[in-house]
Amino acid sequence: MHKALYRAYRPQTFEDVVGQEHIIRTLKNQIENDNVGHAYLFSGTRGTGKTSTAKIFARAVNCTESANQEPCNECDVCKDILNDNIMDVIEIDAASNNSVDDIRELRESVKYSPSKAKYKVYIIDEVHMLSQGAFNALLKTLEEPPSYIIFILATTEPHKIPATILSRCQRFDFKRVTVKDMSDRMKKICNEENIEVEDKALNLISRNSQGALRDALSILDQCISFGDDKIEYKDVVELLGTVNVEQLFDMAECIINQDTKKSLQILNEFVIWGKDIRNLINDLIDHFRNLMVCKVSTDLDEIISLPEETVNLLKKQAESVDINDLIRVLNILSVTQDNIKTSSNPRVLAEVTMMKIAQPMFDESKESLIKRIENLEKMIESGNIKVSTTNVSNNIEEDEKVNIVEEVVYENVKSEDVKLIEASWDKIRINIKQDKQNKQMPVYFLLGDVQSFNVSNNILYIIYGDGFAFAKKRLSDPQTLQYIEKVIRETINRSFSIRVILESEVNNIKLELKSDKQDEGEAILKGIVNEDILEIKDSIEEK
Repeated sequence: MHKALYRAYRPQTFEDVVGQEHIIRTLKNQIENDNVGHAYLFSGTRGTGKTSTAKIFARAVNCTESANQEPCNECDVCKDILNDNIMDVIEIDAASNNSVDDIRELRESVKYSPSKAKYKVYIIDEVHMLSQGAFNALLKTLEEPPSYIIFILATTEPHKIPATILSRCQRFDFKRVTVKDMSDRMKKICNEENIEVEDKALNLISRNSQGALRDALSILDQCISFGDDKIEYKDVVELLGTVNVEQLFDMAECIINQDTKKSLQILNEFVIWGKDIRNLINDLIDHFRNLMVCKVSTDLDEIISLPEETVNLLKKQAESVDINDLIRVLNILSVTQDNIKTSSNPRVLAEVTMMKIAQPMFDESKESLIKRIENLEKMIESGNIKVSTTNVSNNIEEDEKVNIVEEVVYENVKSEDVKLIEASWDKIRINIKQDKQNKQMPVYFLLGDVQSFNVSNNILYIIYGDGFAFAKKRLSDPQTLQYIEKVIRETINRSFSIRVILESEVNNIKLELKSDKQDEGEAILKGIVNEDILEIKDSIEEK
């Protein structure tokens, strides 16, 4: 029967423990100086070696043939502890033994001296799971234990342990294992198992384990079964459902270049291959975080745990983006990372996110406004602004003046805004439906009959068929409009003023918009464009 790697290669000595040198050194010094404490708290994330270190320590303090404060694992006491054939080392799972009665039973057993070993060691795993009554029952024993008793409490959530317990323990915080340490450990295991493996495959496994060596060994176990004695990078990508490096750099390039179309194409390919969109968002956050680090630091060895060739690619890509842009993208992705956990349609949420980060016009943050101003400045510097002049004339007398209308052609965001609203409309309605506090179910139903949308001058026009005049009247109430604006803003992080109109009113609205746009365009250019770049003036021409 196959034995899992994390069990087969569980550390047997202090030297085998990976990434916790600060703890191992202290424990070995206590053993050497015969200064062993009576209660320890081992805290840290899963898979960092808390329980393994506790078992090694239990053997080390009781070993009869100890050398260099390490357990020999050969003497009778060490063998009995390893084989669970001794009553002097007791491991308790607090998750399933968390009652007052369980701890009272423990207190009774504490009274008896060790049968064979020097110390009686109690290892209580997941100690934060004990009930309040159980903690109170444990407190007296921790405060005044017999000289032959050692308690080792292990937990992933030390903040849940009462202060009265914490104050009676020596606390050791286990660090997350670094990517380099994990990769080195897995490389050693692969050599012993005669497994051929690519270094970048080990690096990917390590990064996806989030500092937990046990998780890394579990993934490595899967990869060995998948790859048939050979582990390649592409196999790990396929098995984990992650994004490969090339895809990450391609998508980041699209975002930096504000290429919305290609960003959505890459996202679509990702979905077609059955990958988890949550992984894509997480990997994009890591990638842009690494780009940010490249912008602000030259010493990257400890900050970015990636192969040298990948770091060089990051440095090169970081040259084409400024720090303000990176902060903007990371802020948007972080919000999406939180929202996607509860989203009923992660794909739509990811698509809206791609549009936001590739097009700053969809985001109202300070960073996006700065980016939009930068884009405008570049456009002005390049002279890529088109001003068209249209003669408006009628059959008039020869001496009458002819008006010249200056029409400014500027960036058109209408179609993209409409796409954003259409992609998010179901989510907006669901949020209204789920709003138990305001109870707006009539609004939810009425918004299901919308025929189309239009956006101009930051006004969202909700358009109904002519037979829905009652819907227009109901939704045009100022309080209702404010409520819908609020829900839209909270759902897509984009503010619109709202007008509800009927289809027959659309042409009248278009005439208003045309007039407004001409006036607005002229005002914008007069306010921001240098006269030596562009001069706008009225021309009078006589026939």
